[in-house]
Amino acid sequence: MKPSTVIIGIILFAIVTMIIYGWGIVKQKNQTKDLMNLLFSKGQDKIKKYLKQNEYITISQVEQICDGLEAKQPFSQNRAVVKNKQDYAKKLIEYMLKTNQIEKEGSRYKWHKK
Repeated sequence: MKPSTVIIGIILFAIVTMIIYGWGIVKQKNQTKDLMNLLFSKGQDKIKKYLKQNEYITISQVEQICDGLEAKQPFSQNRAVVKNKQDYAKKLIEYMLKTNQIEKEGSRYKWHKK
């Protein structure tokens, strides 16, 4: 083998290694935000499923539904778990109101009709 072929092979291996390492660092840096987004997405899905079967939902029902909810990304041991269900339920309801997924009616919430 020519020395130039070996040098090019080593350089290409180093470049691929740098790309994979950089991707891992970016993925790890954004992991907390991604886990929280996944946790909110799971909470929204549970609320939507409940509202398909029932007309209204209260904040205490949201707390009960989302108690112990957890999110985990594939190939990762890290996970996000709902520990403070009151705080999570408030934030979830606020987000769903802001994005017009649900609407407030007194102290209850119902599916937003488009």
